[in-house]
Amino acid sequence: MMRRQQKGIALITALLIVTLATTAAIAITSELQIEIRRNGNILHHDQAYVYALAAEDFARYGLKLDHDASKIDHLNELWHIIPVAEEIEGGTLTGKLEDLQGLFNLNNLANKKAIDKERFLRILKNLELTNEESSQVTGSLLDWMDADQTSELAYGAEDDYYQGLSAPDRAYLASNQLLSHLSELRLIKGFSNEVLLKMRLIPAVDTETGELLPPVFTVLPEYTDININTAPVEVLKSLDIKITDETAQQIITRRDGAVLDGGDVTPFESADDFKKYLSSIAVKDVNIESLTVNTDYFLLNAKTTIGQTQMNLYSLLKRNNKGISTVISRSQGVN
Repeated sequence: MMRRQQKGIALITALLIVTLATTAAIAITSELQIEIRRNGNILHHDQAYVYALAAEDFARYGLKLDHDASKIDHLNELWHIIPVAEEIEGGTLTGKLEDLQGLFNLNNLANKKAIDKERFLRILKNLELTNEESSQVTGSLLDWMDADQTSELAYGAEDDYYQGLSAPDRAYLASNQLLSHLSELRLIKGFSNEVLLKMRLIPAVDTETGELLPPVFTVLPEYTDININTAPVEVLKSLDIKITDETAQQIITRRDGAVLDGGDVTPFESADDFKKYLSSIAVKDVNIESLTVNTDYFLLNAKTTIGQTQMNLYSLLKRNNKGISTVISRSQGVN
């Protein structure tokens, strides 16, 4: 009986040892697989970033060629209509350039030129912000960027407002300088999610077509003129109260619609050319201050896919009067 009990105990002990050893082996193997996957993801991310930098160099080269070939910038040029699409080892690389000077640069408001404020308010009205929302957005934005601590408008906000914020918000100070990124607007009084959606600072969808609505605003590090050859409908309508939806569509058809039908490219050659065209369609005396047909600032969106890793590199490029582009800033995103 004793011998049988000892054999039973030995068998149970052996089974316990085997179980523990198996459990340890599985844990070690699982941890090893996770480490291999982690290292693989790091490697793929680094590869994706290097490929994205290559797309950046290619974009800069393309912008130099464009500068040398034409003195005006419009949406029928190769930099806009032919995006990069390349097969790379283990994945794909795509890149697309966007003209940022067709959009309204929010930092222009810091100069306090009447024409910029008028255009900004027209855009807000066309985007269906209420009068109160428009006043709040305008006042708070101006106070956020100016250097003083005096609220110019009833809806403004300076340090005393932001320092008085309570939980769940944390107190902070107004920037008192130009905006550095559109995401900074979330810190400013009045820029609620509803307002950001109306201003298309959060991706918005056309309820009729289901398509993503084009952006209207941008943030650039200096005062910039609006490129009338690349401006969307909402920006074109902001140039003068007499420019309606129908007029804006006429401008776009004259500007870049012909090439879509196999016709000739007919961009505006100058701001004066734009004004003459408007007069020809009975829209007279439009203020062409701060309008241009050239672009200095572009945004490159380089998307790289390697294995299961996807990465977007957003590069803000500034092209000088010699056609040489430099990288102003970079940011990364993952889809």
